[in-house]
Amino acid sequence: MAKKKKRDPKKDLLQVERGAKREEQKAQGALDGRFRPKVVPNKKRGAQRKRSKAMDPDEEG
Repeated sequence: MAKKKKRDPKKDLLQVERGAKREEQKAQGALDGRFRPKVVPNKKRGAQRKRSKAMDPDEEG
């Protein structure tokens, strides 16, 4: 028979703290669009280079 795992009180405490912090952020308006989440760059796309000078489409060169 498989034994039940005991619950880790530290994890429970962290979860309660995280929930309280989130409620506080909601009260301050963190979810109304003022704060942006961290964007993780897509590694499948290479970094895009910027041109050193603007290219004019009418200009041949």
